Amino acid sequence: MEDKFTTIAYHTYSRALLIQNQLEAAGIECLLTGINVIQPMVGSGVRLRVKTKDVEAALRIIQESGKIQEKAKTAKKIQQIKKILVPVDFSDYSKNACYYAVALADTFKAEIKLFHAFFKPAINLPTYEGAHLFQMNYDNYFQEIEIKAKKQLQELTEHLENYVKSKKLEKIKITATASNGFAEDAILEITETYKPGIVVIGSHGIGEKTKGIFGSVAIKLIDKIDVPLMAIPASATFTGLSKINNILYATDFDETDYAAIHRLVNLLRPFNMKLHCVHICIGSKRPWDSVKMDNLRDYIKAEYPDQKAKFSNMLSDNIFTGLETYMRNNNIGIVSFNSHKRNVFTKLFSPSITRKALSRFNKPVFVFRSE
Repeated sequence: MEDKFTTIAYHTYSRALLIQNQLEAAGIECLLTGINVIQPMVGSGVRLRVKTKDVEAALRIIQESGKIQEKAKTAKKIQQIKKILVPVDFSDYSKNACYYAVALADTFKAEIKLFHAFFKPAINLPTYEGAHLFQMNYDNYFQEIEIKAKKQLQELTEHLENYVKSKKLEKIKITATASNGFAEDAILEITETYKPGIVVIGSHGIGEKTKGIFGSVAIKLIDKIDVPLMAIPASATFTGLSKINNILYATDFDETDYAAIHRLVNLLRPFNMKLHCVHICIGSKRPWDSVKMDNLRDYIKAEYPDQKAKFSNMLSDNIFTGLETYMRNNNIGIVSFNSHKRNVFTKLFSPSITRKALSRFNKPVFVFRSE
């Protein structure tokens, strides 16, 4: 009977060749298909196929190779949180995010920078009778917007300073700045110059009416921002990070999970939270789901022996239904995702779920950006 071959991964041609050599060195026959014969180094849809009986052994070799690479990358990326950027638009959910930022700042002995973006378009009016009056009114209008924004920033800064005193926390340095520009672009720009360890931003959910501008901006930032993002939905009432005992990490078994988990565990250490690594199996559990979860478990136990952790492959007909059921049954207080820089081929089959998570869940969401 002819042996059946199973596709176990998709990679660039160079990466696929490397893995093929590793598998064949271990005695596992590996075929590469979907190669661009004209320009083999272009594209990332090369399939790695092995005999069905070798799937489990092949996946263990690939996972181990991925862990080594990611550990080397991660060591250079981890930075202690000393600065926290909080974009605000003075909405209720935006102010709610500030309380989470204060709790993080108190724990990590970090400073906070409040940031507000307002848009003042540059318009050159044609010359006609009365045009100068319109220009004056226009300039006065946007000058009032800028003055109001800076006043609100000052009031929010004073409010948070008083909040810190009322909670008898150590003094936290809180500064504020406003900038002209579209919110998304302005936040990315200040992130580059200020270099925060984390960005904390308020976000509103599906069907929630808001006058704020940053609720939807959080969703747009996840594919662009290079530092960890903590999005706080309006429905997430702040009661203290010390009261959150469980955090969920939703994994799709990507190699970059190891770097994301390393960053997450370093954030968790001061809070003594239990880490739940969860993979949602759509329709049925595949043999390699257990293999990959075992590798993740072994990695975390070896690297972080003191970290409380639970590992689950959960069967569901829908990713969000599965995650929400798990969150409900395990008292999850924070959800975290690894937002990948996905290639075009992968996007066709595995669209990012992080945008929907920011809109749907009523818990704070951590998003880690991976290469």
